[in-house]
Amino acid sequence: MSIDWDEINLEIVPVKDYEELCRGFQVSFSYSFVRKNYNFSIPELADYTRFLLGGDPRARYTEYASLLTRIFTELHQAGILNILALIAQTETRELLESFIERSVILPREIAAVLKYLFYWIIPRSKILTTLVRDDPEIGNAVIVLRELGLRTNLDLLQHGITPTGRKALADASGLPEAIISALVNRADFSRLPWASKATISNIIGAGYGSLAQLAAADPQQLYTDFFRFGKGIGKNLRLGNEIENSYRIAKIMPVVLQID
Repeated sequence: MSIDWDEINLEIVPVKDYEELCRGFQVSFSYSFVRKNYNFSIPELADYTRFLLGGDPRARYTEYASLLTRIFTELHQAGILNILALIAQTETRELLESFIERSVILPREIAAVLKYLFYWIIPRSKILTTLVRDDPEIGNAVIVLRELGLRTNLDLLQHGITPTGRKALADASGLPEAIISALVNRADFSRLPWASKATISNIIGAGYGSLAQLAAADPQQLYTDFFRFGKGIGKNLRLGNEIENSYRIAKIMPVVLQID
């Protein structure tokens, strides 16, 4: 089966092209904590998707979840055991073409799954400055960490997952451990699908400084705190659903950060 690469690139929009998609996976899985926590088996990925998309209270993703689950079944039947195996079989155009010939799965459906992984599942590399909004102390800390070679959320998580790692970062940077922990938690929040620095800042501003605190929150109190924070900064956060989805997804995400 020949592949219409224009169709593939259209399927993965807004990713620039197939090569950029594959590079993103290579970068993410170069970190050991990503390989450890995100190499779901295909049945695990299907179950996770049912909670992640199927659990949306507005039922916006019901058809999308159904489509993906069907493709996951076909991938498993084609011998794909887990996410890393799928990426290994599709990480170049030539490999994708070969896999399509063997599996007879439609190319655009493979592309749809890869795009889903890219945006909804696998933590993506983000420059640390994109996690900070209107906080000079945290912003200055980002500059210091950059001088130590820690430029992205994934760099920071890799080095700061454990309490020992966070203390080592504080010692090496001269920054207070509280600032290191605050930044590491921002990096952890960035694993939420579609999380912007505004969303991260709003959740933290509402009084929930870590994913663990968010996941453990009482929902009614969380909404009250979130909306009160929005009122305090002159925004009607009731108009969005960021806290509802962030709370729901935080409860099912892989736990990466080790708490003090």
